[in-house]
Amino acid sequence: MFRRHGFWAAFCLLSNWSYVYALQPGDTFHDCEKCPEMVVVPAGSFVMRTPPWGPGHPHNEGFFHPVTFQQDFAIGKYEVTFEQWDLCVADGKCQAIDDAEWGRGRRPAINLSWIDAVTYTRWLSSKTGESYRLPTNSEWEYAARAGLGMNRFWGIPPAEVCNYGNVYDRSAHAEFDFEWQHLPCDDGRVVTAPVGSFQPNAFGLYDTIGNVFEWTEDCASPDWRGAPGNGRPWVAGDCSLRGYRGASWITNEPYYLMESDRFKFLGARETDLGFRVVRDLR
Repeated sequence: MFRRHGFWAAFCLLSNWSYVYALQPGDTFHDCEKCPEMVVVPAGSFVMRTPPWGPGHPHNEGFFHPVTFQQDFAIGKYEVTFEQWDLCVADGKCQAIDDAEWGRGRRPAINLSWIDAVTYTRWLSSKTGESYRLPTNSEWEYAARAGLGMNRFWGIPPAEVCNYGNVYDRSAHAEFDFEWQHLPCDDGRVVTAPVGSFQPNAFGLYDTIGNVFEWTEDCASPDWRGAPGNGRPWVAGDCSLRGYRGASWITNEPYYLMESDRFKFLGARETDLGFRVVRDLR
């Protein structure tokens, strides 16, 4: 069942218009009762960038790359949860994944490779008749910045980071005592948190800061010269390495909380790595 929220849903029912043509930026919807809830992100332009002194860029060179989205697109309001993943497992299309004994339900699905994440998007597409996929690097960054022109932690003191995401804070440090500094705040979570536990960004997306890193479609490339300027995936280069974005419950330094792209072997599975989905709008 296709469900929508807000004024336009009622308008479509009364006018018998297709939901697809009525979706507007800021609307939320899901294509079935247990499908990921989606947020419509407006078309627009922004500049992808990583300064040369920052971590997480492909090589030792920063890039400033303009991107324009000609059409709105929909991206997951939350990271894909174990509850959603386990439906694919029950249908025989996805494999059972260990939750590290942290719990399942509305916690983000972890220990998922890039291949696992793509398998889920294909299953979801077949179930709904819609086109689901992983976000591109540029889609992810555009949605994470939510119309703001700077990296995510513009002007947020480290002590306030825990209001916005699940990171390596006092709670996690008290449990694990890893050999690195923790953030000077307490988000009340030792490991992953149920999705939506912290404040959303201006587009209404949750957990783009912290909780788990998120797989994207793009391949590792030597540099960004010639990268697509229309939001499509960058698939030149080494496609045995795939991009992931954001930060996780184990992230401890503010500069690692930028949206910078990083790369891992596409078969990698880790306890701080998950994904969210994108749905193309017709």
